[in-house]
Amino acid sequence: MGIFSFLTGQADEIITSVGKVIDDTFTSDEERLEAKNKLAKIKHGAKLKAQELANDYEKEISKRWLSDNASLITRLVRPFVVLFLYTLFGAVVLTDGNIGEFSINTQYIPVLQNLLITVTVAYFGSRGIEKVNQIRQGVANG
Repeated sequence: MGIFSFLTGQADEIITSVGKVIDDTFTSDEERLEAKNKLAKIKHGAKLKAQELANDYEKEISKRWLSDNASLITRLVRPFVVLFLYTLFGAVVLTDGNIGEFSINTQYIPVLQNLLITVTVAYFGSRGIEKVNQIRQGVANG
């Protein structure tokens, strides 16, 4: 919810600044209190709107993941990428220095490392989240 939190934080700063101006501008306590209440309502509305936007964003991501699982090819992309990267990594580890003069170019090591980390976290992390959501939905529906 990064951008939404940022926007809400900016709104808080603006409203706080306006509140200081109100304190300096209005002379009666009643006027000051009324203006501060209106600002509090605006601030609360901005936070609610940011939360709604974040929720809508998460729903759209979930819809995209569900649509990605609609056909056989899209369902198999993640497992095949993981399988390919682990096979490649295993081949490099087992053959590097063990078969003749084979050595992997040092420029490829960080790329392969980042790919392995990213794919592993994305694959197993997303599968874990999917399983938790299925369990929660099963509990909610059952």
